[in-house]
Amino acid sequence: MATCLSNKFVITKGVDNNFVLTIKQNDSTLPMELTPTDSFKISLLKLGTSDTVLEKYATLDSNLLSGKIHVLLTKVECDLLETDKGNKVDRYYLKPTYKLVIDCKTTNNGDFIAKVPEVYVD
Repeated sequence: MATCLSNKFVITKGVDNNFVLTIKQNDSTLPMELTPTDSFKISLLKLGTSDTVLEKYATLDSNLLSGKIHVLLTKVECDLLETDKGNKVDRYYLKPTYKLVIDCKTTNNGDFIAKVPEVYVD
């Protein structure tokens, strides 16, 4: 299995994309302890218009102490997303197309919103 490190949140077309996100405690780098009743609604919004293009719920990791949630975007869902790239002279660099909003409802931290302000589609 190959791993590529990047600071960008990139969705790849043509395949299923399985993302693992860690929900952190307030003002800490430590993961939040989740409970079975916690829910995380994922919304993918188009930049500029904020139109919702995809909504789904994340699943909780089996180890609730890890603070991890899983988001599976199927190949079909990914292939419907728009890709935006720069010009040939600029080596076709990816431009962000969406933002990700996570509506979090937790027992240990109440309700809050988490955001990934720039999402790229390759």
